[in-house]
Order: sequence, then C-alpha cells, then structure tokens
Amino acid sequence: MATIQAPGIGSGLDVNDIVTKLMEIERQPIDNLTTKKSFVNAQISAYGSLKSKVSDFQTAMSNLNSPEKFQVYQATSGSESVFTSSVSSGAVAGNYNIEVVNLAERDKIATKAYTDSSTVVGEGTLNISIGADSFELTIDGTNNTLAGIRDAINNATDNTGVSATIVTGDDGARLVLSSEETGTDNALRISVTDSDGGNTDETGLSALAYNPEGGVEFRAAISSAQNALVRIDGFNVSSSTNTITGAVDGITINAASIGTTTLSVTRDDEKILESVEAFATAFNALRTEINNQRSGQLEADSTLLSLERQVFDVLNAGSSIDGSSFSYLIEAGVSIDKNGVMGVDSDRINDIMNTDFESFTNLFASENGGFAAKLSNLANGWLETNGLIDSREDGLKTQVEGIDDQILRMEDRLISVEARIRAQFTALDTLVSSLNNTSSFLTQQLASLNKNN
Repeated sequence: MATIQAPGIGSGLDVNDIVTKLMEIERQPIDNLTTKKSFVNAQISAYGSLKSKVSDFQTAMSNLNSPEKFQVYQATSGSESVFTSSVSSGAVAGNYNIEVVNLAERDKIATKAYTDSSTVVGEGTLNISIGADSFELTIDGTNNTLAGIRDAINNATDNTGVSATIVTGDDGARLVLSSEETGTDNALRISVTDSDGGNTDETGLSALAYNPEGGVEFRAAISSAQNALVRIDGFNVSSSTNTITGAVDGITINAASIGTTTLSVTRDDEKILESVEAFATAFNALRTEINNQRSGQLEADSTLLSLERQVFDVLNAGSSIDGSSFSYLIEAGVSIDKNGVMGVDSDRINDIMNTDFESFTNLFASENGGFAAKLSNLANGWLETNGLIDSREDGLKTQVEGIDDQILRMEDRLISVEARIRAQFTALDTLVSSLNNTSSFLTQQLASLNKNN
C-alpha cells in the first residue's frame, strides 16, 4: 500500500522548499549550458543570414562572370501591329526588313443549317483526320443529333485535335468543326460511311463529309488551313504557326498581321548596366550583413574578417586583365567610397560600353583576372559543401549536439541527486522527531520527579 509522505512533519522544517532551492543550485550548470546553447543557435541563425547574402552576391556575379553574359541583345519591331519579337541566346546585332505575307490559319468548316441542336442528322461512321492522324466515331440512335455528334467528337478519347461547337443563327443551327492547330500539316478532313448508303451526298450523315481535294465540300470553309509566310530581307520563311524561330539567330518573330516593317537587333546596354548595378547592390548588402554580424552574434568571429579580406584582396589587386585596358573597377565607373559603399556611375559605364565594350566586358568576365569571374569563384568556394561557411555551421551544430548530450546526462544525475537529498531530509526528519519525543518523555519524567519530591 502506498504511504502518504509529509516531509517536515516531524521536524517542522519546510523540506519541500529546502529541496527545491537546493535543486535550483544543482541545476545552475544546466541553466548555463542552456544559455550557451541559445547563443550557439543564434550564431547558426546568423550564419544562415550571412549565407543568404553571400548567395545573393553569387547570383549577381553569375550575370557578369563570363563574356557570353555580356552578349545581351534586344529586338525591336518597327510596328508591333505587324509582328512582335523576343530574344534568346545566340542573337547578334543586325537590321532586317520583315514582310508578313500570310498568317497561319486553321481549317474551320460549318455544316448546313438545321432546325436546332436536337435535329437528327443521320447515322453511320465518321472518320475525322487532322493531318496524318485520325480517329473514328460511330454515330447511332444515341448520338445522331447535332448536339450528340458535337459531344461525341469533343469527348472522344482518341480525338487528334479537332473541336466541335454549335452556332445558332437566324437560319438555324450549324455544327462548326475546327482543327485546334494552324498550318497545312493540320488540315481537317472528314469521310463518312452513311447508313443510307450515300457517302458523298448532302443527305444524312454524309452532309458532314469534307475533302476539298476529293471534291467533297458541301459548304465553303470559314477558314482554310495555311502556313504563315514571312519574307526576311526578301527570303521566304514558312511556318505552320505564326511563331517563326530559327530564321534569324536568337530571334523569335510572332506574326500578327499582313504588312511590312523592320526588325532591329541591338545590344541591350540597359540590361548590362542593370547587372552591374545589381552587383553593387549585392556587394553593399553583403558588407552591411558582415558589419551587422560583427557587432551582433558573430562578434570577434574570424570568418567575417576572412570573407571581407578575400573580397578586398580581389578588388584592390590592380593586376593586368586579359583583353582589357582597365585594371581597376573605378576606371569603368564602379567605385567604393570611404565608408566602403560601392557606387555605379551609369554615365561613365554607358560611355565605355560605346567606346571600348571589349575592355569593359573583360574587366568583369575575363577568365584571367576579371573581377566578376574571380569574385564568383570566391562565393562558390564559400558556399560549397565543406566550404568556409558550411564548415563553420557544421562546427556549431556539432557543438549544440554536444551541449544536448551534456544536459541529458546532467538531468539524469539530478534525479538521483534529488532522491538522495530527500532521503537525507527524511532521515533528519525522523531523527528530529525521535529526539523531540525523547525530549518530551524526559520533560514529563522530570516534572513527575519534582512533583513527588
């Protein structure tokens, strides 16, 4: 049977309070370790913030660290109502005369007018072709109306690219069939096996037959499949869609209407300037982060000094750079003031890009001494597995694991310590209680003797 314990009853001492205070003293080493763990975790978080800024710096370098990154062009249409354009890699500067002769079209046909969508058309088999692909439908009593045929076409699991709708006008309802893609390779053809035996007449299901080459064409097409035709400096370029690629290196032309205009492909200096400004912004953000951490969680951490020193070793090198007449960024309009803040002189950069673009490019991108190339290599090394930051983070995480192990062992020890202290106070309580009882007995005996005397 469990016993009810009331420490201190015999002695009058507040044993629970005494034990609690003693255990608080015993827990001080654990509290110290917990405080240390919080500090180390704050350092890990600080390194995460630092890593983010280094990653941004690395990204900024990636737009400047090779000569190809400076081959940035923009394409300008003389009239976007005729065509629009976009640029990809491989573009070169040039001017072109563009004539949009034809726009790509899709086949689109309509049947004769029926009373309404529930009118029965006929029964049999429809074979619908889109270019070289086809699918077949059985039309019977379950789907022989205008609406039923529409749904059978649209819901066919092997539909190869045709859509069906119903348009109801003043003269009745018509089934409209359209190929989903443009170009002659996606021409629409319909052959019919009609239950009434007349596969090419205009009665029953055969009224849907459509094959201009075979003379079966009961209604004029709303539009006929054709390829886009564009003349570039007099040379014909055809496409099944209105998007023409590959005709001009790195340029996509999106034909919009028939007409003639110009295409101008020029170097996009504004985008290059934006990349340089992004480099300066990322550099300043990294310096700010280093300064913040130096006065914060990473105070006196040698990693910050190492990062900063390596960056300035590159920026202050002043060595010869292959393919460039410049040795310092300041010569090309990128400077650092007395507070360590990097600035960009856009006017100076634009002048240099117009007068000595090769030197400007190699100042950043040359494999032998280019600033962005060298800084990019630095950032890559800092962020790689087992790199400078990763190694420091791993060390701190290992430290946290060690602290957790120490706390766990101490917590286990405190259990036995508390049990021992309580046992000691229980023994003390029993002893004091016994002494009190003895004292009371002796007092009574002495009182009795005095009375008898």
